[in-house]
Amino acid sequence: MMSPSVARGVFNLRILKIDGCQSMEEVITEEEQQGEEIMTNEPLFPLLQELRLQSLPWLGHFFVTKHALEFPFLREVTIHDCREMETFVQQGFVSLERVNNDDEVNNKVMFNSKVSCHSLEDLTIHWANSITVLCSYQLPTAYFSKLVILAVRNCGKLRNLMSPSVARGVLNLRILNIAGCQSMEEVITLEEQQGKTIMTNEPVFPRLEELQLGRLPKLRHFFLTEHALKFPFLREVKIDDCPEMKTFVQQEISVSTPILKWVNRDDEVKVDDLNKWTQQKFNSKAGQGTTDGYQSEAKDGDESKATDGEKSKASDGDESEASDDDESEATYGDESEAADEDGSEATESRKGEPA
Repeated sequence: MMSPSVARGVFNLRILKIDGCQSMEEVITEEEQQGEEIMTNEPLFPLLQELRLQSLPWLGHFFVTKHALEFPFLREVTIHDCREMETFVQQGFVSLERVNNDDEVNNKVMFNSKVSCHSLEDLTIHWANSITVLCSYQLPTAYFSKLVILAVRNCGKLRNLMSPSVARGVLNLRILNIAGCQSMEEVITLEEQQGKTIMTNEPVFPRLEELQLGRLPKLRHFFLTEHALKFPFLREVKIDDCPEMKTFVQQEISVSTPILKWVNRDDEVKVDDLNKWTQQKFNSKAGQGTTDGYQSEAKDGDESKATDGEKSKASDGDESEASDDDESEATYGDESEAADEDGSEATESRKGEPA
């Protein structure tokens, strides 16, 4: 779209939307060495608040640079149908040592240490089929400290979202929606022992209110941890069509959900330990009776119908994408209250939302 020397003069840009440019490979193009060096000490779109990249089939990255970029006011990012995009900011020359030891080099990471957006509140990524990890394990803990909504859907090679050391800094996340990621094995991945040790006494998504996991055929668990988890504000959970998921965390580890009211479209069941419910739900055979008062038999019937519906939609291409967008729109407040009062009514209203 423009060179770095031109981009550095765009001081007042607040909103950038690029849609349907079939041949675009990068937003800020590389230029001769002299021009690139001029760029190094200048901000890039320093007042940018909203970025949307959509239907760009050959886009590989936003910008290539040797130096870190900062977007101090960027609050909303949407990346939709950019199937060749491997990273947001691609690094320049990489040494052989880094190739052998750096997860940012060895993985196709959307957010790495070359870009900083600490004010980000809303992140949506759909149909980014080339990324394998959402964010580098090396990111600072406070990287996503203001993030409220995270929706990731139909990213076929994505294996996980983030490491424990990054997750412990996501203190304001209210809504997490993951669907249609065929390679995802866990949401929070294990990392080296040092990072894991740092994680032990820190909460994971302590303000989470709504969690949706759907059509994740390889998902085995949410997170493997030896320590109990608490979700004191979690009100709504939907886990649908995750055939390999047998536990939410490790067995015998509790996941406290004291105010959880709406689980898989059922607003009558009481679930105060999400890990126990997950084990009972997905390890029991259809038609088994109630266990520990969780009324699993009634829920099995309701959820199996919902699962069948999801599977039929998932097999129908464009209809699946529309279904994902409608169902997974991150909403809270009025709709969550409606879900609390009437689960089925909230479900219908969610289906009817615009994409």
